[in-house]
Amino acid sequence: MPHHASVGALCAARGADALIVATPNQAHETVGVAAAQAGLHLLVEKPIAHDLASAQRLIAAAQAAKVGLLVGHHRRYHPFVARARALLDGGTLGRLVAISAHWALRKHDAYFADAWRLQAGGGPILINLIHDIDMLRHLCGDIVDVRALGASAARGHAVVDTAAVALRFVGGALATVLMSDAAPSPWNWESATGENPSVPEAGEPCYRFFGTAAALEFPRLRLWRHDGAGPGDWSLPLSADDAPGAAPGPGEPLRRQLQHFIAVAHGREAPLVSGPDGLASLAATLEVARAAVAAA
Repeated sequence: MPHHASVGALCAARGADALIVATPNQAHETVGVAAAQAGLHLLVEKPIAHDLASAQRLIAAAQAAKVGLLVGHHRRYHPFVARARALLDGGTLGRLVAISAHWALRKHDAYFADAWRLQAGGGPILINLIHDIDMLRHLCGDIVDVRALGASAARGHAVVDTAAVALRFVGGALATVLMSDAAPSPWNWESATGENPSVPEAGEPCYRFFGTAAALEFPRLRLWRHDGAGPGDWSLPLSADDAPGAAPGPGEPLRRQLQHFIAVAHGREAPLVSGPDGLASLAATLEVARAAVAAA
């Protein structure tokens, strides 16, 4: 496998048709624009960029060069995500009214040896929480209002390590999201799904969806409903059933994403997460970061 000292040298060598951009967030625009201008299709790791202006320039460069641009929100490729969306869209829960989401675990100290993770454009909101923001957008619709509190006392870094977030979705549902990279817990995506070999699987839910007819644990997809016909009320017992296809399993989402990227590069499929879609998730996450920092 040939190696090149820069993206410019890689493009000049003309030995590739597509490029995966997995640099620190702050370099996504520079690398991505150069590759797009050289005609390379792009899979850009999330977030699409570290700020909105950079993301917009990257999207414009891909559009001008007529190359595919896929944003690496790999969690969307899990089979249980499609199943959860079908349950929500199909009305199984009734009208969605609320969501409770958690992402809390304790990172090891060596993780912070890379200085960019402690600077603006890094930190757990843009590195980690953006996954959850994107997933909630994917399942519940666009976010129209954001409130947040943030704190950095646990680690003492310049970036927020803990945040409490409130979201309102376009359909009216409200969500609370608790995030911390300084607190051990089983309530986070990695522990819930087992997709990351560095994080032991615990099997606890990381999200709970509340509707007028039922509640749903995610990613296990366990449905809680009142016994009897109709939506019921608090006087009736609750029963739980696993929805068909509910077992999470790792599902090889990164492999699925790569296969999809190859299809995008060959023009066979449209990007599952387009540049504008990735931009929308970035915009909501940056608003969370702004509010959390202001309240830290």
